Amino acid sequence: MVADCVTVTQPESGIYEMDYRSVRQTAHMSRSTKKLEEIADEEYSHRLDGWSTFRSGIVLRGYEVFVVNFRELTTCADAIREQDNNVTALWNSLPTLARRAYLYDLIGEEMKSTNDIEGVRSTRKEIGLALEAATKHGSHARFSEFARLFLALSDDDPARHSLPETLEDIRGIYDKVVAGELDAGDEPDGDLFRNGPVYIDEPATGRRIHTGITPESEIKVALTQWLALTRNRDVPPLIRASMCHFAFEYIHPFYDGNGRTGRFLFALQLRQHLSAPTVMSLSPVISEDKDRYYKAFEDAQHPLNRRDASLFTYRMMQFIAKAQNRLIDELSTRRSMLMRSLAELDRLRSARDWDDDAANIVAMLIQEELFGVASHSITRPWLRESTGLGRDRTNHALDALTEDGTLIATGQRPVRYELSDAIRTAIIGADRK
Repeated sequence: MVADCVTVTQPESGIYEMDYRSVRQTAHMSRSTKKLEEIADEEYSHRLDGWSTFRSGIVLRGYEVFVVNFRELTTCADAIREQDNNVTALWNSLPTLARRAYLYDLIGEEMKSTNDIEGVRSTRKEIGLALEAATKHGSHARFSEFARLFLALSDDDPARHSLPETLEDIRGIYDKVVAGELDAGDEPDGDLFRNGPVYIDEPATGRRIHTGITPESEIKVALTQWLALTRNRDVPPLIRASMCHFAFEYIHPFYDGNGRTGRFLFALQLRQHLSAPTVMSLSPVISEDKDRYYKAFEDAQHPLNRRDASLFTYRMMQFIAKAQNRLIDELSTRRSMLMRSLAELDRLRSARDWDDDAANIVAMLIQEELFGVASHSITRPWLRESTGLGRDRTNHALDALTEDGTLIATGQRPVRYELSDAIRTAIIGADRK
């Protein structure tokens, strides 16, 4: 467990229970008779040139985004990297089909959660159809372009999840994230980004908490600096990714879709250094604690804070650590269930006299049941592709398993197969329906 990351919390007052204080907090706590703005400027200048400060090169309204690498932040970043080794080891211990099924589950939850954070309505069925369409060339469904981005993120080939290199690349990612989801009038009206102003108001009170950068020429300048930071190896990767996430949302280059795009870009940067399961477990954690997520932005964006992103970065580290802890617990539980289920499969195979083809198909459905996305059903073409069996052998095994009540066939074109209730209970347990 990475307790150092998850036990230091931010109470309702907004003050973190640690020694580090933001520029804004320090200004308010000062006993100086100077104006708050003067105190904040002096503190900003002092910290920007500090020996433990990482500078971003991104200047927003006259102040450069920076992070002071305080003790708890350093400890948390190191723990995350160490914990990711545990995630990878556990992940690699799973069968290939279980990993593939669980990746689809992770991606589905990631997409739905990031939509939920922004109030974009999406159902698990829609996400499932999007993932299915994303795997087929030329196929399209709602959110399928967004799904393709996450599928690329899960690939082991680094070329499939490379960072954007140009402003046009950022716009291209945005177009895929929001494909078919923008209301009339919310489309970018500049060369690449927005021309007009955009405001962020607190939903409950209508209080204005942030104004995005304008005009488009200034957005381009800031995002060019943002691109430079993504390539700056002098800044540690997790701190670099967090500063970029803060800066992107501060710039707010589009009228709508900034949150979803910003979180995907954050995941994309994390993927350069962390495992796919860790990266694609983050949004559900943020969604459950989105008040603190937004509060971290609000605190960091406050004018008096002078672009101090240190506590914001620590909050993002806490989210990553919490996602890793949850992921390890869940994967460990599912892996134990898989081992027990496969042992039960061996017993049942002998009792029912299944051949290798039949037993392998049941084993695949067990993995789909334990690690995949509901409805835990598979098609004949998918089975042929996954097992390498020919059409005749696949059909023969499926027909026999359906006939003896092991599998249930549902739907048409394509027909889908799933474990019967009796077999599911016998092999996996009654609570997995």
